[in-house]
Amino acid sequence: MTVTTGKTKRVLAANAENYRKMYSRGAAFLQYPADWVVRFHNMYLKTNLPRGRALDFGCGAGNNSCFLAEKGYEVSGVDVSSEALRLVRKNLAMKHLHKSLIKRFRVIDPGTTCLPFPDDYFDFILSNQVLYYLPTSKDIHSTNRELARCLKPGGIVFFTMMGPKNYYIREHVKKVVGKRLCDVRIEDRAHRLYGVHEMIYLVKTRKELVSLFSEFECLSVGYFDQAMFDMHSNFHWIFIGRKRS
Repeated sequence: MTVTTGKTKRVLAANAENYRKMYSRGAAFLQYPADWVVRFHNMYLKTNLPRGRALDFGCGAGNNSCFLAEKGYEVSGVDVSSEALRLVRKNLAMKHLHKSLIKRFRVIDPGTTCLPFPDDYFDFILSNQVLYYLPTSKDIHSTNRELARCLKPGGIVFFTMMGPKNYYIREHVKKVVGKRLCDVRIEDRAHRLYGVHEMIYLVKTRKELVSLFSEFECLSVGYFDQAMFDMHSNFHWIFIGRKRS
């Protein structure tokens, strides 16, 4: 089953096309894991979940997937762009990981709520800077339920969502659709991300974040925030949760 409202289709198609263009020109070819993912592994996973099956939902170029594979996890990844899988293959080669691992990475339709994995399959699900491309809370909850289906009881999730301090939101929003959906366009030709056009679901408070992921037991809420050059803040909420037994 996929999300089928007209608004959702339009937003998902626009976001997917934005990333297809970025992947095709190599603009989103990330080679190193996000430091907040590395910290989470060092602070929690290596003690509480040192091995197991992991899903990188919205894997992009596979930078975080490769990190988890290097740490001994059996990693699968999904993304909405076939261009992303080309970059995953490149990352696997650069990290000297076996090329057969690409078989665990798949392209899915934007907004799908039917993932190609059995029930209770994964021990850990990561979705870094992805879920806010779903345009409504209803869409996010539908995706949560499908992720929970694929997660073992007691399994762990690590999600990030954009917050109001982020420079995308503070400096590049052209309009807000409803209460939460932000139309972001970077129109400064000197900006390294010139041409980006994304629709982003904004989470304003910690309370909203926990409510948005109520399908999971909340273990911790945090955030990361960095600033340098034209990135005046990359504030994102972090939600760490567990599937209820």
